[in-house]
Amino acid sequence: MKTNKFFATALAVLALVGLTACEQKNQPTEPLTLTETSVTLKVGETHQLVANVAVESWTSSNEAVATVANGLVTAVSAGNAIISATAAGVTKTCVVLVEAAGSTGGNTTAAKVKGTKIWPVILDAVTADANSAKIAGDLRVDDTNNFLYVWPDGTSYNAGEGTGLNFHGNNEGYVALTVANIGWSSLGFCLGDASAAAAEQLRQAIVANPDKYFLHIAMKATTPGNHQFYTFNDAVTSFAVGTATIEAGAVIGDFTRDGSWAEFDVPMANFAAAMANLTFPTGGNIFCALSGNATGSQLNLDAVYFYEK
Repeated sequence: MKTNKFFATALAVLALVGLTACEQKNQPTEPLTLTETSVTLKVGETHQLVANVAVESWTSSNEAVATVANGLVTAVSAGNAIISATAAGVTKTCVVLVEAAGSTGGNTTAAKVKGTKIWPVILDAVTADANSAKIAGDLRVDDTNNFLYVWPDGTSYNAGEGTGLNFHGNNEGYVALTVANIGWSSLGFCLGDASAAAAEQLRQAIVANPDKYFLHIAMKATTPGNHQFYTFNDAVTSFAVGTATIEAGAVIGDFTRDGSWAEFDVPMANFAAAMANLTFPTGGNIFCALSGNATGSQLNLDAVYFYEK
């Protein structure tokens, strides 16, 4: 997997109040594990997933996008697929994001991000490379230090189609999910040592000068549904898009469900006082999302980054 390329799908913890480090609270305890929880491939590429025990069956949620045989994943066409491995009644999953081979297409000029400094959580490689001088801390998934985790066992969301260009107008991809029929679905982005240190430095900067910092988030959908988000590993930083919330948290608005991208700039000043009592832990979740329990409701996310005004 290319460490500077990210478009990923993830599912995460349902009970998010007072989250602790994901090694302690978010990781399953079953013996079966896989080498990755998410992989990005080009069409035609292969990747070998490895389990720590003998796997009884491997399956793909979308064989038109990716197939799997004995853990060997083959990228067939652009899109998202969830690869599942089952052993002794336990299932683990890996989200596979397949990009079109060849040119990235889309923009002919580099897209710009907001702010003088950014801390990206979801940002495509083309845009990240074009704005590399602004990146103060890279919080994106790399499957080495920063990870996605799927709860429970990848079944609360299904992989979405992810059609069309991303928020910045190229085809590098974006998060594309649909809600499965098990109640509220959730996703989270877990940070290792280096990125957790950067997140903690960002938290301290927000507390010291809250009016300078914002969270940018882009969303699109063609279906109804409500979504709630958490940052910095704690529900005190929660906010909602739509009308319904699970926990206390300000509703920052909604967007037209016509398949076009909408963007929000969330003032971190809303949370600065509560954040003063936090410390971001290694293994904590920098960003979490929960989607309402309408089966098939879309959660399409892109351009999620903190920025300094």
